[in-house]
Amino acid sequence: MQQAALNCCNLRSATQARDGDATRHSLRSRQKFPFLTDSFRHFPFIFNHLHSTVTTRNYNLLPCVMPGPTDSSTWSLTEHLLSTFQGEHTTATQHPFLLAAAEGRLPKHILSQWLANDRLYIHSYIRAAGKLLASIDLPPAAPETKQEPGDEAAETQLVDWLIEALVGVRREERFFIDVADRYGLSINFEGQSAATETSQQKPKPGLLPGLMMIQDIFGAIDRVADGLSIPLTVLAESSTPVLLPWLEGAVTFWGTERCYLDAWSWARSKQAVVTTSGGSDDAGTEDADGGALRKEFIPNWSSVEFARFVGRLASLIDFAVAQALERAGDGADAVKDEILKRVEQKWKTLLVAEASFWPDVE
Repeated sequence: MQQAALNCCNLRSATQARDGDATRHSLRSRQKFPFLTDSFRHFPFIFNHLHSTVTTRNYNLLPCVMPGPTDSSTWSLTEHLLSTFQGEHTTATQHPFLLAAAEGRLPKHILSQWLANDRLYIHSYIRAAGKLLASIDLPPAAPETKQEPGDEAAETQLVDWLIEALVGVRREERFFIDVADRYGLSINFEGQSAATETSQQKPKPGLLPGLMMIQDIFGAIDRVADGLSIPLTVLAESSTPVLLPWLEGAVTFWGTERCYLDAWSWARSKQAVVTTSGGSDDAGTEDADGGALRKEFIPNWSSVEFARFVGRLASLIDFAVAQALERAGDGADAVKDEILKRVEQKWKTLLVAEASFWPDVE
């Protein structure tokens, strides 16, 4: 892995001033990586190296060359959001369900319930990505000179990211089905049909409140500004253009992926070493779920590639916002206030939904 790609994917850490140019990455792979859990409250994980070969959950990644803000004085929207509503973020990413998963105490029926909900989350994710893709207004003119991926318009890069995400979540669903088959788990609700689930339908037994909340959030993915119900496709044709009309949607996708990454990376940091006399093939077989979480899911949901993928979208958002503030000149503070008004409450709502997505454990 080339150093240039590594450098551009580094995510800023709250401990950077103390530790120098530390590289922060939450890992999501099947490899065994050392955890350096220096601080969780703000930017939870710092990792000093990446492994060049990993088996990832989902993602075939483009080169990570997004030119995000590098000056320490540059304001970062995503870092601001991570430092806001810290209590809600901790609740969403350090749930007892995750601790039980890390310790091998999660029974199969509870894991099955969560997987069934997460599979329906994937379906809502796919629909939301399609709606956001349909709303993005790509640059009509081709660039005069060849551009590297990181030099393209933010809208073009967002389209690339969303397409990769769609490919990834489809692989994820197949991964669920494969692991469920091998470990004797169920990823269907009792009496579930092939009909599409929506939050307006009568909830099925086992349907988590967080799923219905996230379905509602995804359902409004193509609408901009707090309290504004006009679709982006209509706003794009209006005489008064909205600044970064895709921002709420991008923050929603980044936020849900970041919460997932932080949650399972925290679980991995709490994970006890799984060893048995039978060797690696038998590791985790004494867990309540037969080892599905600690052998398959947790390593897979805390990989380098996934951290880089989430980081790409964060860098895209931050760079686009930084450009907007720079263009605003003396009006930058007013533009920043407008942006925060649009996204802060949505971030809090998403954190509440993510916290409600974990089943209760005894």
